[in-house]
Amino acid sequence: MSFPSPPSTPTPRLLRRGSPATPPDSSVRFSRLLTSVLGSPFLTTTDITSIPPHLDLVDGENTAVPHSDTVTRPPSPDYGFEVIRREDSDEEWSFRRSPFRSLLPRLWDVLSASPPRRQSPFFYSTPNSSAIWASKQIDYAQLPPLDGEEGELIDDEACFFFPPVRAVTGIDILTALPPELALHILSLLAPRRPDPHSPASTVLSDIPDHAIEATAALKTLLACRSVSRRWSRFANDNSVWRALYVARWGPVPSVSAYASPPSPSTEKKLPPLPPGARPISTAPLAVDYCRLYRARLELDRRWQGVHDDQWIPRPMSLSGHSDSVYCLEFSRTHIITGSRDRSVKVWSLTTGRLLGTFKGQHDGSVLCLKFELEEMDPATGGLRGFLVTGSSDCHVCVWDLWTEHAGEDAPVFGEVRAVLRGHGGGVLDLRIDQKWIVSCAKDAAIRVWSREQLELHRTLRGHEGPVNAVGLQSGAYAGDGARHDGRIVSASGDGKMILWDIASGERVRTFEGHDRGLACIEFKGDLIISGSNDCKIKIWSASSGACLRTLVGHEGLVRALSCDPQNGRLVSASYDRSVRVWDLGTGRALRVVRDSHTSHIFDVKFDGRRIVSTSHDRKIVVLDFSMDLGVNPALLV
Repeated sequence: MSFPSPPSTPTPRLLRRGSPATPPDSSVRFSRLLTSVLGSPFLTTTDITSIPPHLDLVDGENTAVPHSDTVTRPPSPDYGFEVIRREDSDEEWSFRRSPFRSLLPRLWDVLSASPPRRQSPFFYSTPNSSAIWASKQIDYAQLPPLDGEEGELIDDEACFFFPPVRAVTGIDILTALPPELALHILSLLAPRRPDPHSPASTVLSDIPDHAIEATAALKTLLACRSVSRRWSRFANDNSVWRALYVARWGPVPSVSAYASPPSPSTEKKLPPLPPGARPISTAPLAVDYCRLYRARLELDRRWQGVHDDQWIPRPMSLSGHSDSVYCLEFSRTHIITGSRDRSVKVWSLTTGRLLGTFKGQHDGSVLCLKFELEEMDPATGGLRGFLVTGSSDCHVCVWDLWTEHAGEDAPVFGEVRAVLRGHGGGVLDLRIDQKWIVSCAKDAAIRVWSREQLELHRTLRGHEGPVNAVGLQSGAYAGDGARHDGRIVSASGDGKMILWDIASGERVRTFEGHDRGLACIEFKGDLIISGSNDCKIKIWSASSGACLRTLVGHEGLVRALSCDPQNGRLVSASYDRSVRVWDLGTGRALRVVRDSHTSHIFDVKFDGRRIVSTSHDRKIVVLDFSMDLGVNPALLV
């Protein structure tokens, strides 16, 4: 290895080394030579020349400190020999004896001013009048401890570093702070979570940026664990990992007694609750977030299809309908499906067990439905819910749902509360929120119903063909910053989409771009995603009306869409019998599932760990990506 030469000076034939150097300007010399990663600049004695006797200079800095706060030592003694090297020869170093002038005074100064030096690992010998350095065997276990000055550099022993680097100076502020503040500082490594209500173009660009920032935050935290033991304790704290997890994937859902049970190999089973007892949710910090973070990373790899052995989820197939299954919805615990056999069925999402069947209310195929089954009944510990179904008989039925006791396998009961009439054709799609029920039908009309009064609020007309799908956005700020009381987007067989304002009933914007009729739609924030009979999926901005991206890959009509902008994931289903997983940020197809159904796929939904789809083959298929991750799967939803 070669090093750059120091500044050139007239070079004599013989270079003398080991002689005391003439003290130059210390501020120039040490500011360049002693800026190293070894620590703060060192103290010497030869630089203390022009300052009061009670102060000492700090090398490399224009600073003087009290003499009582410094540790100094005299220069190395002259041992009576000089090192000579001939520049025109490759011979080994040789030595010649120098006069003994000043030897005894120097030795006396060294012995009286500094503690004994540790024994040198080399000895000097002169066989045949030829002086050489020779190494000798050292018993390192018998060496005395450091005397406190072993690492101190003085003038003629200074180490030269080329190129010079900055000195690591200062104090460890993190460990000097109270633990609460130190943990808070490390939690600030978590990236900002994208705002789903931002303009659509911003949402799409934020998705890949957020993934990069989250990965960088993880690497930084892992690096902090390697700094010191105390830093490692801070970086391993559960609250810090919780901050990183929430910033990347959102808060962990509360896990109650009726949720998916933990894996028996990794979690202890809790005793069953007594009858009538209300389940208690898991406290947020009771979760091991470091372990959960690792499991969620592996889950994302499975979704993206980048696992080393191309991990494939094992499907669970539910059978019970006697004809095509047109629609589905599911929560953390239940699946509800509607079929051409005119029935509605409720299933356990975990075990696949059939929990309830509702028949006799519709005189035609059940084409669409939406439900909520989350509210706890304090009297029984069971669940209460709300279901809306639409049928080819032109009616919309509103149901009350309940279970008589707690438990995910508890039977589910339903009773019709009201029937909403008014459509002149089969009801093809539904949406609900806390204020409205929105339905669309073959009669090219969209009807808005009051959820509280169960009465018609408004009818929207403007399409020239059947309205196959609707999307609903509750009152909020739109992507253009304007406040609205609720908006609807409708997709029709005439190839158009229309954005409506619920309060005024006015048309806000019309979207055109597909080559054929539209079959499905998703409306999340400022994002509108449409699927069409032209086999394409398009992503639009509701505020600007611009088409931001076109996803191509399906070979048949795109029949169903499900989107999660927070995780940047889109799932689509088609008449080509495939289910595709897309990255919203890049528009890239992450995974294609082709063998789950044997006929046209009519509907698809997903959450953080599962895809559920229904088909003309009468089956409901659940693809679970969270198997054997070593954590409670209910935490990954």
